[in-house]
Amino acid sequence: MAYHQERYGKLVEDCDGAMRVHYQAKRGISLNPGAEASKAVSSAEVGLIVCQDYDLYQKWLMQWGLRENELALMRLNAVEERASDLSEVVKTHEIRF
Repeated sequence: MAYHQERYGKLVEDCDGAMRVHYQAKRGISLNPGAEASKAVSSAEVGLIVCQDYDLYQKWLMQWGLRENELALMRLNAVEERASDLSEVVKTHEIRF
């Protein structure tokens, strides 16, 4: 777990950010349809590729014996490492639109 924490944590953070941007773009197109909003959604969809990397790495870790509870702990550690206080933790998980 310790050996893979940094890379896994980075993938967790990147995927979380990509999902947030995608959600906001889809929300934006529903509120204000148009060419710009459509381009934003397309761009955000490309950004979700990092989630594929996250998923593949997670499956690889499971093949090497890590269980879901251990991966969950690694995800929490990744959030806590980058958050200095509760407001940072909330900011990490909050979906703003």
